[in-house]
Amino acid sequence: MAKRKTVKDWRKAWRDSIAKTQKIEADIEVRLKDLCTAHPEIVVGTKPDADRTPIKAKDIADLTYDDGMITSTRLAFIDIIETALADAHPHKQQNLFN
Repeated sequence: MAKRKTVKDWRKAWRDSIAKTQKIEADIEVRLKDLCTAHPEIVVGTKPDADRTPIKAKDIADLTYDDGMITSTRLAFIDIIETALADAHPHKQQNLFN
């Protein structure tokens, strides 16, 4: 017979999930900062001004800009940077055998 969970069990599971989420978010933040530091000239977007000024990775590496960023935005920037790096790499596996 399965034991029914008590509020103590649920509270522990909830705290564990929050701790795991915070760890993952911290890892994502570190990864974004590492990418921005290693590749500061990659364009990650444009400003909504008339000149469409490019936003570079070094611009988002600034701690004051990065602190207010939500995790989904951080993941989007990581995706943009990793895609730009993959596109710039001269050796692409899918092109070798075509």
